[in-house]
Amino acid sequence: MTSWVRFAITTVCLVAGLLLLNARSQGHTTPLRRPFDDFPTKIGAWTGQEATRLDIETLNILKVSDYVMRRYVDGAGRGLWVYLGYWESQRRGAQMHSPKNCLPGSGWEPLEATVMPIPVEGGRTIHVNRFLVQKSDQRELVLYWYRAQGDDVPGEVAAKAAMVKNAIIRNRTDGALLRVSAPVESSVAETSDRLVAFVQAMYPRLGDYLPD
Repeated sequence: MTSWVRFAITTVCLVAGLLLLNARSQGHTTPLRRPFDDFPTKIGAWTGQEATRLDIETLNILKVSDYVMRRYVDGAGRGLWVYLGYWESQRRGAQMHSPKNCLPGSGWEPLEATVMPIPVEGGRTIHVNRFLVQKSDQRELVLYWYRAQGDDVPGEVAAKAAMVKNAIIRNRTDGALLRVSAPVESSVAETSDRLVAFVQAMYPRLGDYLPD
């Protein structure tokens, strides 16, 4: 089977699932286990600093149920940003927006886009998107992935497929987007190592907030 045929079959299945999802517009809304306002300000070697509140226009576009956007700093004063967004339901237009679309829309030029494995607590390995972007002379490295009711998935298509499956089987469409980012200062490799270390320190805390 060619890659084009596989893509066509996947697309047809997703469209059919989304049509079914639209028809079953009344489903469960699943709240966070705890609000993101309580998300720890101390994670491993990092300490949370200022938090950012999104403006009304952005919130109206995202339709996110709860979120936290906070800067964390390590002992050497190097900062990174965390954004966790959660949707209690992804029906009626409330759906996760991919950073691959949002960042270029904000003027960031994509330079590299790969998927990388990260070993986490419990002997598991998650796969996340590694996205390098540039604006003028600034470079930013972004790691992000999706949480679909206990499952960690990197890709946008996989996240949509998981949403459709869970809507049919569990009558739930809740999900989360998890993103960490930092400006590239010394090198891309060093920045990547710092972000990976932060993800590994943060990962065990996610279960206190995100429902399975």
